[in-house]
Amino acid sequence: MRPYVIIYVTSSVDGKIASVSGYSKFSCEYDLRRLHSLRASVDAVLVGANTVLNDDPLLTVRYVPGKNPLRVVVDGHLKIPENAKVVTDKSSRTLIFTSNHAPADKINILLNKGVEVVVLDTQNHELPTHKILLNLSLRGVRTLLIEGGGETIWSFVKYGLFDELRMTLSPYIVGGRKATPIVGGEGFSTYSEFIKLVLKDVRICECGNEVHLIYLKR
Repeated sequence: MRPYVIIYVTSSVDGKIASVSGYSKFSCEYDLRRLHSLRASVDAVLVGANTVLNDDPLLTVRYVPGKNPLRVVVDGHLKIPENAKVVTDKSSRTLIFTSNHAPADKINILLNKGVEVVVLDTQNHELPTHKILLNLSLRGVRTLLIEGGGETIWSFVKYGLFDELRMTLSPYIVGGRKATPIVGGEGFSTYSEFIKLVLKDVRICECGNEVHLIYLKR
């Protein structure tokens, strides 16, 4: 059985999670606490390589009491830098999924830094999402939080491999056709392909300007 998968995003009201320049800090202090509480409740948190490159996140629990989850990075090209916080910070374990096309010397460098690297056999650099979930399940991961970015979220959404979408809408209009949307990828073409969601909860944030929504996948 695969882990229970929760997608969490904070976006502008026009559905962008990063601007054309890569700016993505849309959360108020209450939203950050909500996110960190969720991190503390799951077994692992997952992001793509671009999120590490653009934001250099710690992916730890800091704004509330709680345990740090396993940090998981999906990086088929193994392009994250050796000095990324998920590599150098030792407050939590980091697991990187990459492809058999990744440079062996970079794998060895990361291994020597205490990062676990799992190499998946692929025809290209695109990593099979179901294999990632199977590997995590075998490691005892029962709940998985996905924090981005748009392409990584799409890799789960296109196969329906998620259970919840939690999103906070911040009071900004970002615009830009090259800004990062909540879900990237090639997208669905027809109504029959669309992923249908059911609204479970909606509430105004304590700051008074953001709205938090929880959707369940049908």
